[in-house]
Amino acid sequence: MIVSFAWTIEPLLAGKKTCTRRRWADRYYDQWVRAWRAGRHIHDAYDHNPRVGGHKIGTIELTCEPYHEILRDMPLADLAAEGGLCASREQFIALFDGRPEMVVTVLRFEFSATT
Repeated sequence: MIVSFAWTIEPLLAGKKTCTRRRWADRYYDQWVRAWRAGRHIHDAYDHNPRVGGHKIGTIELTCEPYHEILRDMPLADLAAEGGLCASREQFIALFDGRPEMVVTVLRFEFSATT
């Protein structure tokens, strides 16, 4: 499976991004959980969606099973882990239509660049 990091490519490449939150359908979330439980923890990282010309830039290795989280419950420490693009939880939630009650998928990972 792949993950595109178009918005946060610079923090990812700099080693500052170690988690990502996504608005994924339950069916897609379930695929990630099944992959984790089957021992498939390494996935391709792209600079943009490959359907629009994105390229593989490396891999991510999940460090825990993907899980759901309500945005308002996001730990403040994750502002840095998300790449440091937002100074507050409220700014981060604004990226998700300003809906603090939204349930998102959380992936925690270590990134390895393609050489």
